[in-house]
Order: sequence, then C-alpha cells, then structure tokens
Amino acid sequence: MIGVQRLDEPQRQISTRQTESRRETEETSLYDSFSLYGSGVTLITTNDGGIDRFFVAASVLTASVNPFTVAVSVGRYREALPAIAGGAPWAISVLSADHVRLVENLTSPMTGDLTSDRIHERRLEMLAQAGVERSPEGTLWLPDALVTLWCSTRSLTPVNDQFLLVGEVTRGSSHGSGTPLLRWNRSFRTLHPHM
Repeated sequence: MIGVQRLDEPQRQISTRQTESRRETEETSLYDSFSLYGSGVTLITTNDGGIDRFFVAASVLTASVNPFTVAVSVGRYREALPAIAGGAPWAISVLSADHVRLVENLTSPMTGDLTSDRIHERRLEMLAQAGVERSPEGTLWLPDALVTLWCSTRSLTPVNDQFLLVGEVTRGSSHGSGTPLLRWNRSFRTLHPHM
C-alpha cells in the first residue's frame, strides 16, 4: 500500500500541474479572444460635487431605442461610479481617430511619485488641452467628438468584477465628423479609410 501511494503522489502532482497549465492557457486564450471583439471608444464624464470624474470606456452598447438607453460596463473601482450611482448626470462622448493620443495618455499608467490627486489633475489638464468644455448639465464633454450623449442612470447591476450601468439618454449633441476610434486587440485603432 505504501508503494502505491508513492507512485500515485507524483502522478497527482503532474496532473495538478497539467490542469493548472490548461487553466492558464484557457484564461489567456479567453482574454485574447475577447480582445478581438472590436468596439467604439468613449469618454464617460460626470461631476461629483464640483469634482470632475471621468474614464475611458469601450464596452458601450445601445440597450433600447424607445426610449434611447445605453449600457456601459464599468470597473467597480472607477472614481466616477459613486456619483453616477447617486444620480449625477453623465455624458458619453463617442471618440474619433483624432482622439487616439488623448486616449492613450488617459489610459497609460503615470510614472513617478505622483499622488492620485496629482494624477487626476494631470489627466484633467490633458482633457483641457484636447478642448473639453462644460455642458449645462455640469459634465465635461468634447465638442469635437463624433457625438456626445447625456444620460441619467436607470440601473446599476453588479456583474462579477464590473457593474453594468444602464442610462436613459436625455439629449445628444450635434454630430461631428471623422472616423470612429476603436478598441481592438488590446490597442486603439481606426477603420481602414477605403472601406
């Protein structure tokens, strides 16, 4: 019996390692697979008691058309989430290829010994340089975006590590021109001009 246990032990270890390796491959494969789902890139903004909050989102979709409603997948630790959940109006600026540098800067990690407040200030400066303006609703928006939609929160549902934010569109801006900015295969891209 003791000899059998010794033989089984290495097999269990190999089997466990193979299972772990398979899981890592499956997880990597799923992440790679989902990265190939292209989507438009947006800037979501709100105002939290006088403090502008914002984030870049690519997981946005039309949830209904009567009334117009959108759904956004939001990471649970986004600074804008508490204000949006509390009923503050929010805006979605649909970004064009002209905004690629802005988006790369807003989504890149900042280096050095910067506090979270200083990082927020720097990103606000980037938005100001890009021409952001304040809307009558109190949110920031980009006038040169393809379109901006202002929303009020209808629901917020936890989904694993994210929240599904559903908002009713209260109004839209005039339409800009340009090619939409896309998130695909872990980077920001645009449509081929000859399509």
